[in-house]
Amino acid sequence: METENYISKDRILAPSQDFQFLLKTGLEYVEKLGSKFWTDYNPHDPGVTILDVLCYAITELGYRSDFDIQDLLTNKKGIIDNKTFFTASNIYTNAPLTVNDYRKLLIDIDDISNAWLIATKNTKDSNGYYLPNDTETMIYINRLEDKLSLKNTDKEGKKIPELHLRGLNKIKIELDENPELGDLNSLLIEFAFWEKDHWVNCRIIPQFANWNDPKADLFRKMNEPSKISIDSVKKVGDIVYVIVHRYTKPSDELHFRIFADDPAELDIILNHFDTEKPVCEFISLFAKKRKKVQDNFSKVVSTLHKNRNFTEDYLCVEIIEKVNIGVCADIELAPEADPVEVMSQVRIAIDKIVNPRISFYTLNQLVNEGYHAEDIFLGPRLMHGFIKDEELEKAQLLKEIYASDIIAVLMEIPGVHSVKNLMMTAYNLLGKPISGSINESWVLKLSGEVKPVFDAHRSKLLFFQKNIPFLLTETQQMLVDQKVDLYKTQIQQRKLNGITTDFYIENGEHFEVNRYYSIQDDFPANYGLGKNYLSDKESPLRQAQVKQLKGYLYFYEQLLADFFSQLYNAGNLLNTETIKKTYFPVYLKTNDFTGKDFYSKEIYSPDLENRLLSGIPNEESVSLYETKKTFYDRRNRALDHLIARFAESFNEYVFTMYQITQGASGAFTFDNEDLIQDKQDFVNNYPEISKNRGLGIDYLHTDSTLAVYHPFWKTNHRGGYEKRVAKLLGINDIGLRDIVTEDSPQTQWTVETDEGDFLFKIVTPGTNLLEKWEWSQLHFLDQSLYKIDSYSGKYYLYLVNDTKKIARFEKKFDDEQKAYDYLVYMIGILNKYYENFFCLEHILLRPFNTKYFTDEELLTVCLNDDCSSEANDDPYSFKATIVLPGYLSRFKNLIFRRYADKIFRQEAPAHALLKICWVNAEDMLGFQKAYRKWLQDYRYYRVKFCNHTLTINEEKTYVKTLQDLIKALKELNTIYPEGNLYDCQISETKNPLILGNTSLGTL
Repeated sequence: METENYISKDRILAPSQDFQFLLKTGLEYVEKLGSKFWTDYNPHDPGVTILDVLCYAITELGYRSDFDIQDLLTNKKGIIDNKTFFTASNIYTNAPLTVNDYRKLLIDIDDISNAWLIATKNTKDSNGYYLPNDTETMIYINRLEDKLSLKNTDKEGKKIPELHLRGLNKIKIELDENPELGDLNSLLIEFAFWEKDHWVNCRIIPQFANWNDPKADLFRKMNEPSKISIDSVKKVGDIVYVIVHRYTKPSDELHFRIFADDPAELDIILNHFDTEKPVCEFISLFAKKRKKVQDNFSKVVSTLHKNRNFTEDYLCVEIIEKVNIGVCADIELAPEADPVEVMSQVRIAIDKIVNPRISFYTLNQLVNEGYHAEDIFLGPRLMHGFIKDEELEKAQLLKEIYASDIIAVLMEIPGVHSVKNLMMTAYNLLGKPISGSINESWVLKLSGEVKPVFDAHRSKLLFFQKNIPFLLTETQQMLVDQKVDLYKTQIQQRKLNGITTDFYIENGEHFEVNRYYSIQDDFPANYGLGKNYLSDKESPLRQAQVKQLKGYLYFYEQLLADFFSQLYNAGNLLNTETIKKTYFPVYLKTNDFTGKDFYSKEIYSPDLENRLLSGIPNEESVSLYETKKTFYDRRNRALDHLIARFAESFNEYVFTMYQITQGASGAFTFDNEDLIQDKQDFVNNYPEISKNRGLGIDYLHTDSTLAVYHPFWKTNHRGGYEKRVAKLLGINDIGLRDIVTEDSPQTQWTVETDEGDFLFKIVTPGTNLLEKWEWSQLHFLDQSLYKIDSYSGKYYLYLVNDTKKIARFEKKFDDEQKAYDYLVYMIGILNKYYENFFCLEHILLRPFNTKYFTDEELLTVCLNDDCSSEANDDPYSFKATIVLPGYLSRFKNLIFRRYADKIFRQEAPAHALLKICWVNAEDMLGFQKAYRKWLQDYRYYRVKFCNHTLTINEEKTYVKTLQDLIKALKELNTIYPEGNLYDCQISETKNPLILGNTSLGTL
């Protein structure tokens, strides 16, 4: 529908800006309310005059309220400084989840031209589902012995089924072409040397086919003549074989095959590589090339693990294997067709079908093409532009290439009349046809894990005109090559640098909408108000009447000034900065426009300013307008609104905490300040905890080069899933740190919290220090174990085991009540400080070989008939264990536990199964030690495993660490609060005994 744009001849005002409407409405109210006493409504009447002035002032308020929202939110510096307004790239983007998301993330890395995430094999099981990728080592289901095994037979020698672990993704990448080293995806080196009067060109390939092969590490150890000895250089057929060994360790050998571009120069090549120096020249190139590849691998691995989905993992990164595709076809041309142009377009068209390109786009390009913001920013945030999903789909690894697709695009080329006898053949790296993929006329099948590349040199495209075949001349072929090369240069993937990748928040214009102009200045001069000062010669009665009118008008002045102030401070209500009030009254002390004193000194009481702005003394108020209760209600409702913008809610958390405080007999208090802070933190961190909500911990925790390992412990390094759950549970300090103190025995210890430091000292440390230290570390959070005792007129808090004093809190108190009150305060702070949890993803505990790993390092299962199921058979796939300190004040409460259990499961991916353990201090300490050691060792093990640089000692050390962790995992048991059997003296609603939720206490 076409929009009509015009200027109305009648002035249309909002009611709040329409003086006549306000005046008419005001008079209607006056007539209704004061008709018995007020009969004169003419403008000369003082009441109508006051109404006139007030209506005029309201129009100014209405005008200011109608400012654009960006103007109202812009501060004095000319910017909108609001933590709740997130830009599109911050709030729309998310951590990678789909296959396309991961491909975008990897392609965005420098030197990576394409990447693929392969979640499953191409083969299906008996139920029609794709089989998961193979693990590093096979695990088998031994039902006879009720366990998992690394052997494929049970104790009776019968073969047992394999356990297919899910959630392991295979990563394949394609690297950019390097100007010096050529194709980094291939182990082939193109080498040339000068012989007499010309260059001799050859291709050199090592004996292995993968950069991850352990022998690839020998390149850097054997790249100098003094480091190697040549075993043999011989010619077999049209290939020269070179074998060299490491001088200091002869068992280290490298084998190479050398292919001559010109077979007639094979003997020259044989003689040239008969000495160490020329051999080391190409070995140095291999070493340099491998270093470049490793650097790129490191960037990929680091990026992947920073974006690893919860309960999933990756296999070692591989370079994609390329398969050259040759196409043979007979093409009939129109008589007027230009053979050079047609051949160029034919080759380009086939290349687009076999090897589609992926391009980066600018934000403006996509906007101009009609893409919406939610589509542009869908997926992970990229640094080099934007990638279209449709281009990614076309560039998937093909399983089949159809002749009909090629014929269809060729027939669209101007000048092509027909295409006949089309056949396709796949060639390997050495140019040999691949068995089963030769001269296919309908469908060329591929494995789905290789990248097809159109090879014009292995293709035969024959042109016909009037059924007469002809070939392009050498000059024409050269022109075709130039046109194709020009096309490839134009479409070459280029990462865009220095471009705008976000829509930025537009700042408005700052207006001082809080400035208030007194209505008394608008009264006629005979009223003696405002700027119209009353003469000193006037009678005392007249002066008293004016002062009385000023006092009467003050109520209107205060309301209007407060409205202006509230409008000016509206941005504070829509922000997450901590504020102390939600109403913003002003004290009318100075006229904002004249700069002169208001009439406050004449009519205000001396303490009005303090009461107005700070509330009434000795009452729970923050200003004259609102009590603390009102403030908490209004502030929470404003924050609830901000949270609701993202379809989130804190209502269930608030209700849970309210239930806890109501039924805890004084052990808990509902802290509104904490609740407000929790909500503010949630909104402030929402982009991170929202987009990363499905991520597990980055167990590598490295920079992009993997050269620097950042420390794990005593940091805030946690997974996105863990951070989100913590915010929803009101756990503010989610650092990866000790939940139970485990330092070596000391005579004293200090707990450093945001609210203060708490120092404890062991009593009589010279006796049984170790025993006292260990007991105190497990019990100092239990309020019931403290005793208040006096010494030299002061009171102290002692940690007591039965009647024996173990430790003392180093703070003196004047009386016993102060000591007790502080104990309650301190225990609350300490419990809040130690509120934390550990999250262990089972897929990370899988074995990596059968040489050092044994059945003892496998997780336990239940394979008996009464618990046999696919879920029970597999303890690794999409499973995790959450370990929490069940002895802390809030964590003891069953209401909170039920809420926490729900949040943990609700926020986990739908396919993930969780085991949630609320353990005692002793079990937590044992798990903490094992988990911290495993987390540190695992990162090194994984990197070295994929690099094939693990030593025997490193293998054994990690296996031992894994054993300790699994042992600690098996020992975890949930503890429950004590309940009471019901009798006549104990109410059944007070600590009842509930099956599965309580343990039997005293009768």
